[in-house]
Amino acid sequence: MHRNILLSVLLLTTGLYQTQSVLAQHSDNFIQHTIEWEIGETGRLQSTVIEVYVKERIVTLTGHVWLYEQKLISSQIAWMTLGVIKVNNEIRVVPKNPISDKSIKQAIREIVNADERFRISDLNISVNDGKVILVGSFLSLHDPPRLKCKIAQIEGVVDIRISAAFITY
Repeated sequence: MHRNILLSVLLLTTGLYQTQSVLAQHSDNFIQHTIEWEIGETGRLQSTVIEVYVKERIVTLTGHVWLYEQKLISSQIAWMTLGVIKVNNEIRVVPKNPISDKSIKQAIREIVNADERFRISDLNISVNDGKVILVGSFLSLHDPPRLKCKIAQIEGVVDIRISAAFITY
């Protein structure tokens, strides 16, 4: 009798493990197809080459885009997909018409000067090979991501890092 119970428990445990494995694989496939569909339906991602890999609900994005904004959008789509627990964004930004670091810096200055929130941030702007580094003080936690989204639309920008302090009164 004890052998029958032990055998039943063993079979039940094995069955549950196999079921979890099948469900995880199904979940990964569902996540991958959902992200691929969303990327395909997103207008700003037309004419990009993005591949999606999912293993154990961890998404890896690869390929190349021509604007840093497209890399951000792809990552956002992956993060917003139900079931995703982590996103590795390995997409490379390869501008169609790269512009000089000097031109990128000037475009950033124009963005900053056009918005009071950013003008008072006293930003230090550095651009090297399309990689932008900003250091400054902001009024709101929302300001650095807003600025990053605006800068991401500049062709030639391949990466953006912001070191932010916040002004308190």
